[in-house]
Amino acid sequence: MSLRPFLIVSAIAVAAAGTAFAVNAPSAESFARYADPEGVVLAVSAGFAQPGGAVRLSVYDDEAAFLEHAAAKHEAQIGDDGVAVVPLGDLAPGAYAFVAYYDENGDGRLNRGGILGKPKEPYAFSNGVKPKLRKPRFDEAKVEVDRGSVVVLTLDN
Repeated sequence: MSLRPFLIVSAIAVAAAGTAFAVNAPSAESFARYADPEGVVLAVSAGFAQPGGAVRLSVYDDEAAFLEHAAAKHEAQIGDDGVAVVPLGDLAPGAYAFVAYYDENGDGRLNRGGILGKPKEPYAFSNGVKPKLRKPRFDEAKVEVDRGSVVVLTLDN
């Protein structure tokens, strides 16, 4: 197992002075501006997408329900800076897993294809999890959040 994800998270957390970032955050400073001291904010980076495009987000707080029954669902529009910002002010401190996708065709669902049902639209899991040939596990994607946390997911096209 690589220490790289741990070191990246540690370095970003120290640089952000208390703001938590997912492994796939490019830099702490670039997303710290979205922080809200009263709650959690999720920033979905989608630099390839057009401003105004829809990003859909699912929040999971339970390992047994992961990828089956979301505790909450949100939608946000991509801003001019290529980031969709989702304030999660009512989210209690704790461990959560987040899944976001860019709804390219605007149909409100994650389109899948092929035999294995791999998503056709860009998606990302918290903690930078990129599973191959299987679904990710909750413990791989979970992120500890607290008030003031900014969790960053980066969608790859």
